[in-house]
Amino acid sequence: MFAPEPCDDVAEIIRDPGRRRPLSKPLPLIVGLFAVAPFVSLAAPPARSDESALLAVRVAKAQKLVEKVRGASFRSPVASALLPEKELEAVLAKKLVQDLPIPFEAYAAGLAALGLIEPSPGLLDRLTRLYTRQVVGFYDPAEKRFYIVPERSRDVAGPAGDLMEQLLLAHELTHALQDQRLGLDRRMKALRDSTDSLLALQAFLEGEATVLMTEALLESVPEEAREALGEDPLEQVLDGLDDPDGVDGADGVPAYFVRELVFPYAAGTAWVRQKKAAGGWPAVDAAYRRLPTTTREILRPGVALPPRLRLAPTDRPTPRMVPGGGTASWADTLGEWVLGTLLEQAGAGDASREAAASWQDDRIVFSCSDETPGAHGVGFLWRIRTTGPDGAARIAALLEPLYATRPASARPRIAVRGDVVEVARNAVRPPPA
Repeated sequence: MFAPEPCDDVAEIIRDPGRRRPLSKPLPLIVGLFAVAPFVSLAAPPARSDESALLAVRVAKAQKLVEKVRGASFRSPVASALLPEKELEAVLAKKLVQDLPIPFEAYAAGLAALGLIEPSPGLLDRLTRLYTRQVVGFYDPAEKRFYIVPERSRDVAGPAGDLMEQLLLAHELTHALQDQRLGLDRRMKALRDSTDSLLALQAFLEGEATVLMTEALLESVPEEAREALGEDPLEQVLDGLDDPDGVDGADGVPAYFVRELVFPYAAGTAWVRQKKAAGGWPAVDAAYRRLPTTTREILRPGVALPPRLRLAPTDRPTPRMVPGGGTASWADTLGEWVLGTLLEQAGAGDASREAAASWQDDRIVFSCSDETPGAHGVGFLWRIRTTGPDGAARIAALLEPLYATRPASARPRIAVRGDVVEVARNAVRPPPA
C-alpha cells in the first residue's frame, strides 16, 4: 500500500478543511487564552511517567523551532503536563465561566435580550461538550503551562507523524512566547468588560500563531517537497478557517458563539499576514508596542485609520440609566464586528457590514434584579457612536426588524440623536404562573 510522504499528507490536510480538526478556542469573553490543537504520535503509548518525560522533550524541540522561525527567544522553558481525558470536561466547565463578571445564565440572557442568540436551556452544557469534544491540548497562561490529553493525542496518529506534531506544538508554543512578552492572563482579564478589545487581541495572537505555524511547515520540509504545498499555503489555511459551518461539534450551539470562535483565526491571520508581508517579523514586533484594540482595526488589514470618535462622558451608560434598574449589572463594549453580526441577525444581509463600518464607539450596560434571569428579566441601555447622522440612522433602521415581532413590553426602543444610536430595553418580569 502507498504511504504518503509527510509533506504530501500535510499538504492534503491544508487543502482539505474536512480533514482538519479545528483549532478552536473557548468564548473570547469567557476565558483567557485557551488554544486547541491536535497532536500525532506514531509510537505505541508509553507509560505515564515516560510519556511526561517524552512530552517535555517534544516541547523543548518545538521551542527551538519557534525561536528559529520567529527570530525571538523564550525567556524560560515552557512547562508541560498530561491532563487525563476523564478530567478534561470538569476543567473546561470551570474555564468557560471563571472570568465572567456575572453567572453564565445572566450573561447568556443578556445576549438573548439583545438578539445575538435565542434563549437556549442547557447552553453551558452544550458549550462544554463542544470544547471537550475538540480539545487535545492547550496552553494555559494562568498556570504558564502547556497541557496535552494523552488518550486523544494517540487517537490522531497519521502518516505526517512527527512533522504534524511539531507544527501544532509550534502553534501552541507561540502562545507561550506571546505570554512571556505580554503577560496574557493579566492583560486578558483587564479586558473582561470589552468584547471588542478582547476579540482584537485574540485575533492578533491567533494570527501570529497561525502564520508562524505555516512558516514552520515550510522550514520543516525539504525544498524540493514544498511544491506539494502550493504557492501560498497560508492562503489555503485562510480559505479553510473562514468557515463557521466547518467547526466540528457545533450542533445545537448558537451560531453567534461559533462565529465568535472562528473570527480570531480567520481575521487575525489575515491581519498579521499583511503586517508581515509589509515589513517581515519586525513589523509584527512593532505591533507588540501598539496592539490592536478594536475589531475595527482587525477588519481592515494594512489600513491607516483616523482616530475614532468616542462617546461623550455624558453619553456613556451607567447602571442607574438602565430602564427598570436592577440589583446586578455588567457593562461591555461590543465593537464593529459584534454590531455587524447583530445586523446580520436582523436580516440586513450584505448591508450589515457596510452599515457597521460607521461604528466608532459603543457602551452597553445590562441590568437585572435576579442573578440568574431568563432573557425576559434583563434590561439594557446601549449607545453607539457612529461617523455621522446618516450612519446612525442606517444602523437604527436595520435593527428595527430584529425586534419587531417581540411583545411590546419586551421590545427594545431604538432612537437616534445626531451620530449616536440608542437601544434601550426594560427588564420584564414573566407573568405569575
